[in-house]
Amino acid sequence: STNYLRLRYPRLEVAHIDLVPDHLFHEIQRQPEPGRILFVGPFGPRKGGDLWLRALAALPASVRGVVVGSPVPGFRKSMRGQVDDAVWDRVEFRTGLNTEAMAEEYRKATLMVCPTRADTGPTAVKEAVVAGVPVVGSCVGGLPDYVEPGKNGLLFTSGDPDGCLAAVREALAHPLFGRGTVDEAILRVKRSSLSATRMARSF
Repeated sequence: STNYLRLRYPRLEVAHIDLVPDHLFHEIQRQPEPGRILFVGPFGPRKGGDLWLRALAALPASVRGVVVGSPVPGFRKSMRGQVDDAVWDRVEFRTGLNTEAMAEEYRKATLMVCPTRADTGPTAVKEAVVAGVPVVGSCVGGLPDYVEPGKNGLLFTSGDPDGCLAAVREALAHPLFGRGTVDEAILRVKRSSLSATRMARSF
């Protein structure tokens, strides 16, 4: 969005100032649980819930999903015929979480998946990035600003179910991401760029 404005209005001075995550997420002591993949947001097509559910159906039964959010109305019914009902048994729904409870989810997650079709930040991805959670996400909105492929996650083309599945499989087999860790150097860079100090200086 920043580049778009600079190109469209070359005489304007345009600054990119991120709304940064709570500092609590910077200090999480990670203890990833194998095969625990986090999804944050309304569970439906806009956020790519259908892509994630189809990917989960093709992954080993040991892989399970934790959704911080609720299914959008009619979503489960719309997925009939695309995934077996048993796949839903591998998804745990959490709602109404405060900051401390969200930090606990980031502490335990092996990966975060964000297969969104349309987005801005998104805040949850920034929180995961500074917490040191590898992110598998679609290449839309601000995700490419926060996810460095091969260093703290992987990106795939928005709306591509095969790409989503392939990226999750690659992440689970990755020597760092599969253990729920990221490149330490990039983690330091992202924590600095998404810090309250950096935001305050920018303003």
